[in-house]
Amino acid sequence: MYSKYHSITYRKDIDGLRALAVVATIAYHAFPNLVSGGFVGVDIFFVISGFLITKIILENLESNTFSFAEFYFRRIRRIFPALFLIFITCYAFGWFALYASEFKGVGLHIASSAGFVQNFILLNEVAYFERSIDTKPLVHLWSLSIEEQFYLLWPAVIWILYKVRINLLSAVLILMLISFSINIYNIKLDPITIFYSPLSRSWELLVGALWACISLRNSQKLNQLSQTVLNVFSWVGLLLITIAVFWISSKNSFPGWWALLPTVGAVLLISANSNASVNKLFLSNNSMVWLGVISYPLYLWHWILLSFGHIISAGTLSDFHKIVLILVAIGLAYLTHRYWEGLFRHKGKKVAVLLIALMTLIGYQGWSVYVRDGLDFRHKHILDLHGGRPPHTDKACLQEFADYQPTFCRSSYIDKNLETVLIGDSIAHNHFSGLEHYYSNTGKSFAMIGWPGTQPFLKKPEAENYSLETGHKMNQLIVDLAHDKNVKTVILGFRELAMNNLEKAQLEKTIAFLIYNVKRVILISPPPNLSFEPIECVGMPPFRPIISKECTQPVKDINSQYFIARVELSKVAENYKIKLFDTYRQICIDDACPLRMENALLYRNKGYLSVAGSKKIFEKFTEYRNLGEHQ
Repeated sequence: MYSKYHSITYRKDIDGLRALAVVATIAYHAFPNLVSGGFVGVDIFFVISGFLITKIILENLESNTFSFAEFYFRRIRRIFPALFLIFITCYAFGWFALYASEFKGVGLHIASSAGFVQNFILLNEVAYFERSIDTKPLVHLWSLSIEEQFYLLWPAVIWILYKVRINLLSAVLILMLISFSINIYNIKLDPITIFYSPLSRSWELLVGALWACISLRNSQKLNQLSQTVLNVFSWVGLLLITIAVFWISSKNSFPGWWALLPTVGAVLLISANSNASVNKLFLSNNSMVWLGVISYPLYLWHWILLSFGHIISAGTLSDFHKIVLILVAIGLAYLTHRYWEGLFRHKGKKVAVLLIALMTLIGYQGWSVYVRDGLDFRHKHILDLHGGRPPHTDKACLQEFADYQPTFCRSSYIDKNLETVLIGDSIAHNHFSGLEHYYSNTGKSFAMIGWPGTQPFLKKPEAENYSLETGHKMNQLIVDLAHDKNVKTVILGFRELAMNNLEKAQLEKTIAFLIYNVKRVILISPPPNLSFEPIECVGMPPFRPIISKECTQPVKDINSQYFIARVELSKVAENYKIKLFDTYRQICIDDACPLRMENALLYRNKGYLSVAGSKKIFEKFTEYRNLGEHQ
């Protein structure tokens, strides 16, 4: 039966169908209220890809010219050049215009998209129909990842089926039905997974593959179909796609049964051939063909530009600016196709290897941005102008506490006998600036010692929250301070506590031990974590405007656990008759926490005070506990 396979020539109408798909997708991304189902353009692309790729493989197998290496090299030369350009653009935009938390996300998406696993990352991150995708410039690459995952396996599947002479048509039909069944049976149970999973999406590519098998095996019979039948195919196909584009919406369980509309519509238009009325008059129109030829780079460019616009405008991108950005995307798509992709498409294997190296490099760079927290040093200098950051250490302190090898070590009047020591984690380190101001005014020597993520509690090595790296150091520091006759006061600072039985017992054990050794113990409750980045109060000139003009943290948006821990901490302080300095009372008033100071910000990021903020908060600090104090 395989001797009946024949090759086909280039069809302008398929490029026109690509244009229809990309226009629908762009229209949805720009004007979702007008084109509620335009996202089905991706489903049309799936059908086209499945059809063409299967045709190419089968033709090469029939002519005994198929090569796995050549197939993948061709795909690399087709896909990688424009994609690499998009990654470079996103990286550059992110460097200059994105906050650290945003750039961190873009870095992860560059890495996952370069590895064609973006759909799996989004599966655990965001639903496609959430508004938050507007600020994710690479979210649209989920579909490219599914296509490439399909391309990775499909040639081997086709090759095996062909070589062992299994009925190809039946095998493809069975695979398609399995994937479609996974889609249908799970769409209500786990719609996000079904949307992004290749298992529930591959049937759409297999619809195109199935028609490729049918058309090659039965080419003579299909050629005998009357023009009237073919015209009906084309009109029904266009009607199904039109219904899908304007009737389906994000409220429907998609893909589900709804995805049959665009996929069946697409396969009917492909099956109608280039002489059918819709294909000839509409899809083969020069303008449609031109758009279809640049549809791949246009798909890549349009969304990152719209997303950039949403980011810079803080979600207020006007319709006029959307249209301008779409026109810019069309221009960039043409230039990409004409001058950039052309440099690589018809070259040899060495160029493909070069493209693999470039993709690996940009993927690694994206991963580096992710693991380095969005390269937050880019805007630290901006925040330095609005409150400043405290240094981690100073030379005198490191010399004094060299045996402990602390990560944080700050000192004031260290040449005198050390009287007061603040110990704890990075939050405690943040308190140093404000407390130093108090102790310098009182003429007392003061130091801060600590390690990241290390609570200033005595802990047993077998405790589940004991740190193997720093737990023994903190234990030894507490014991040594308790036995040091010069030290009068020990201040405990830490980030938000769970205040479970274990933490509470460790805290009380530490307090009791220090009191037993005649030390004044002071607890400092941590400042509340913010629900937004403080840099939004000042922006990143010249690209990012001020997003949070009020620069106020609503109390209702603070994690409820913070208030639970705060009450429990107050009870502990009252039970042991020790001072608790409550930073919350210094920050928040009634239902709001104003973060803007004169020429400065109270915070430097979501969880940490600025130097100026620390000094402001500790203006009312004293060592002594007021009668009835529950701060």
